[in-house]
Amino acid sequence: MGKKTFLSLAVVALCLIISVPAFALQPGTSTLYPGGNEDFMAGALPPAGTQVFINYFLDYQSNQLNGNNGGKAPAGLSFKEQAVANAFRYVDVTKIKVLGGDLVWHIIVPVIYAHAAFTAGNGAVDLINGGSSETSLGNIEAGLGIAWHCGPTFHHIFAIDIVAPTGHYNATDSVNIGSNYWAIDPLWAFTYIGDKHSPLPGFEVSSKIMYWINQTNNNTYFYNQAGNVVSGKYANGQQFSFDYLVAQHFMKDWAFGINGHYLKQTTNDKFNGSTAIDPFTGAPTGNMVGYFSLGPALTYEFPNHGCITLKWQHDLSAQNMPMGDHFWVKFIYPF
Repeated sequence: MGKKTFLSLAVVALCLIISVPAFALQPGTSTLYPGGNEDFMAGALPPAGTQVFINYFLDYQSNQLNGNNGGKAPAGLSFKEQAVANAFRYVDVTKIKVLGGDLVWHIIVPVIYAHAAFTAGNGAVDLINGGSSETSLGNIEAGLGIAWHCGPTFHHIFAIDIVAPTGHYNATDSVNIGSNYWAIDPLWAFTYIGDKHSPLPGFEVSSKIMYWINQTNNNTYFYNQAGNVVSGKYANGQQFSFDYLVAQHFMKDWAFGINGHYLKQTTNDKFNGSTAIDPFTGAPTGNMVGYFSLGPALTYEFPNHGCITLKWQHDLSAQNMPMGDHFWVKFIYPF
């Protein structure tokens, strides 16, 4: 396998493009969500007339790439990537009533640093002289929704988010922060939390459930297995995913739980209208992606306003994606 082929695999399957709330990879493995963003009280927004500032900080590291069968990529390949991202989110819970709930809108603006390196087993081929890095504005996400409070124990939100391809993208770059395609994400988030009259006071179950409808990247460029330049339109398949949390609140200001993310692609990727091929085998697999992560989460509510959450999520399985560790610091301040 020659140098062009290795660079092809790096560009097609390995090149990291991470943002928060969205990240994507070049054709071959892609998803517009890093996963595990939301946790405590994911479906419970504050009262009407409240604005909320949220800051997400993520450090993601991986040393393993999994292939189409969910196992480690072919022997003799070495993979390493890291992304450090910070996203600023503004949420406005308006006083406008719709279907008995509060009309809500939000916007998320991420800034990301990403680094990826890919080598042959003998070290003869390295992606861009020891790795390729990029720092850039990421894909901006905005949405409109309705939030309901169904008594003291159950809260939920329905919204539609749109991800815009605002991040830097160049088809010939090895690492891109931007996706170069739009996406639509209808979502439902809910929170159940037991009150003093419940069998388990302070017990919480929360989830944010999403369905990603990805549009087409009209400008892709890479080397195929034969070492020839291939360019065209790449459409990522639709994806179902959800963040989840099971937790217990205690000592009034603290809560501890388990949270993570599950993702499963539901339709094939398409390249120039045909089912996309596996970059390692050349088979028309559609490059379906998926993964599952799990880890602890701890939050502290400040006496006056806001809270801070610390999380670690470890990828337990992955298909056509890297496996790694997600380290989060999340700060929420309502005003």
